[in-house]
Amino acid sequence: MLMIVDDIKERLSNGFKPFALQLSDGRRFVIPQRDFIAFTPKKVALFDEKGTSHLINTLQIVSIDDAVEQGP
Repeated sequence: MLMIVDDIKERLSNGFKPFALQLSDGRRFVIPQRDFIAFTPKKVALFDEKGTSHLINTLQIVSIDDAVEQGP
């Protein structure tokens, strides 16, 4: 649990680049900017482009990777 939060903190602090969180249910959320995510040790709050929030238990996060930007 804490390793996931540590990984997120590292991605937010070291020259931010968009990244994605892959969840155990198959959903994938792209974090395009720092202000699209907030977290505690057990929960992650994500905000999408529409302003919709998603509250996720950190146990659901199976991977964190670089977001692949799609062309226009």
